[in-house]
Amino acid sequence: MAVLWLYQKEHKNLIAIQQDELSNKKQLIVELLKPMIANLYYWEQYSFSESDFDPENNAHLDKKIGDFVIGMDSYSQFRLIDLSGNEVYRLNRQENGKIVKSTSLQDKGERDYYKSTTDLKKSQIYLSPLNLNQENGILELPYKPMIRGVTPIFDKQGTKLGIVVINFSAEKLLDLLKKDNHYSFILLDRSGNYLVSKDSVKEFAHLIPNSQNITFYEEHPGLGDSLRSKESTSSFKSGDLWIKTELDFINELSQTPLFQHRFADIKTNNKWVLLKHIESQVLNARLKSEIVTILLINLLAIMVILCLSYLEARSDASKKKYMQALEVMNRKLESKSTELENKNNALAIIQNKLELRNAQLLDYNNIVAHNLRAPTTSVSALVSMLGEAEDYEQAKSYFPKLQKVTHAINTLVDDLLVYVRILNDDDLVGMENIAMEPLIEASLDLYVETLDKETIEVRTDFSAWNEIKFSRIYLQSVIQNLVSNAIKYRDVSKKPVINIRTLWENDKKVLIVEDNGIGVDLDRYGSDIFKLYKRFHRGLSGKGMGLFLVKTQLESLNANIEVASVLGQGTTFKITFDNYE
Repeated sequence: MAVLWLYQKEHKNLIAIQQDELSNKKQLIVELLKPMIANLYYWEQYSFSESDFDPENNAHLDKKIGDFVIGMDSYSQFRLIDLSGNEVYRLNRQENGKIVKSTSLQDKGERDYYKSTTDLKKSQIYLSPLNLNQENGILELPYKPMIRGVTPIFDKQGTKLGIVVINFSAEKLLDLLKKDNHYSFILLDRSGNYLVSKDSVKEFAHLIPNSQNITFYEEHPGLGDSLRSKESTSSFKSGDLWIKTELDFINELSQTPLFQHRFADIKTNNKWVLLKHIESQVLNARLKSEIVTILLINLLAIMVILCLSYLEARSDASKKKYMQALEVMNRKLESKSTELENKNNALAIIQNKLELRNAQLLDYNNIVAHNLRAPTTSVSALVSMLGEAEDYEQAKSYFPKLQKVTHAINTLVDDLLVYVRILNDDDLVGMENIAMEPLIEASLDLYVETLDKETIEVRTDFSAWNEIKFSRIYLQSVIQNLVSNAIKYRDVSKKPVINIRTLWENDKKVLIVEDNGIGVDLDRYGSDIFKLYKRFHRGLSGKGMGLFLVKTQLESLNANIEVASVLGQGTTFKITFDNYE
């Protein structure tokens, strides 16, 4: 009975672990697709005109769209297609990552994704099935898995101009799904065609001419009903264990803010099946090994207890050895407990980083959706006024306003590109041991004429710690922004003082930068203090970019910044470095 109980318990644990792994893979797919949904919505809201769908007159789109594609390294193509199915604008990402404008435009009128999107209405977004890229109707070699996102384009009068198509390269996604699989992993489409398999010949066989295609359900006819019964389930067949989770794109993506708040509507028939396959010999060997190990440990423990009990009755020395043996066993248990706790902490760090990245991507989506709306609306209004101008002089008077608005849009796009590059490059930033004192002195030298101790006094204290492993360029940028803020917002009615010091809190290194300047009303502006283009003092220059970049750069490397401030007394910034030497 004990063996049977152990066998059943190990079975349940194995299924639960593999279900968790499949759920994590499903969440990974959803998170990688969310930015493309937001980007499609942005371009659907963009004010395209009829001339933009004329290949002879749309060269002005090159910088705008080119900068966008550069910042999104998973996008292989960006295209505008007119109502006849002809490409009118196309950017390609080459193998070396370079973005190139194509002069060889193609007719896509017969492609499935074009036919499926001819009836799309405003604010509807279509996601194609995962298939292989074609050029001029022929599969591109080597094979390139793609998901295409499509949304319709209307001019300001509501006339449909065509569609915008973004090709999402799925190669990295599929590589991530194949990675770190202890047991065989399979990905199927809604028809049972193989998208990922340990036998690479089966992958995308339904799309490759002259391939011997057989679906999963044809290959395993007895599994169809049991695997279709629930969204997440497990099944035994011929001694093999099959564990399954479904990914219904509409159900999962409907939780994103765009669809949740009905800003847009998604159209797709994608439903994927994620499977784990554990063969009977592997399964039985693993479970038998676990059971034998547990039984041996229990048997050994019983023998040890019996022997030590016997020795205890014989002498006090035996009792001492008995206690020592128990102590060793306790240390082993504590070691295992510590190891498990460390693993849980590592998972928590990964989860926190994913939550932070989701928040950063949501900030990006909100900035794009809200900050661009006002200037683009102004541009539309000014263009309309230009069209209705009665003479050249009246039209000429609108040019300075139009130039001012377009400059504001260009500035916002450039700032967003800086933000995107920080998010994309956080794993590539060089880390090194940095001595704080020379770095701070080098940063303060940039303001040597202001920080002369007669105008502004700077006090430093690095007695708690004077070295940190971090990105030198990011830390210099953070210090310079905070010192610049302290100088800009100093209180002219008293002698300004800037204090920079280090300390320890909860075994973590902390850097403090504080001043006695004019301060900020955090009750009023606290939620906006680190947001893009937020300013809190009239009559002082600045565009509200510095603190936004400070927070982004720190959080991209697992550091955190907090602010405390009192009007008329000053401001304190507290930076906490997590898990750095």
